[in-house]
Amino acid sequence: MFSTTWDGWGNGIFDIRFPFGRQTINRHSRVVCSISELSGPANGPLDWPFLGSANMQILNVAPTDDGDVLVRINIDWGSTLQWRVTFYIDT
Repeated sequence: MFSTTWDGWGNGIFDIRFPFGRQTINRHSRVVCSISELSGPANGPLDWPFLGSANMQILNVAPTDDGDVLVRINIDWGSTLQWRVTFYIDT
């Protein structure tokens, strides 16, 4: 089992493909993930997970034999926000 994180920007409902590689992921892999909004200090990097006012949800997760994990995300906010998805993967 291992864990890793990916950061990105977005809002609304969208699908994203996270490439892990065929040696790491297949359709039988067990994948759990969570999402949080990111913030940071003034003039600093946006790398601090925090509980903001926006609702953020992981709606669906599907590992593939191509080594990717397909994730449907909902960020219920009127403008683009930075997010972090944390993955826990058991192959």
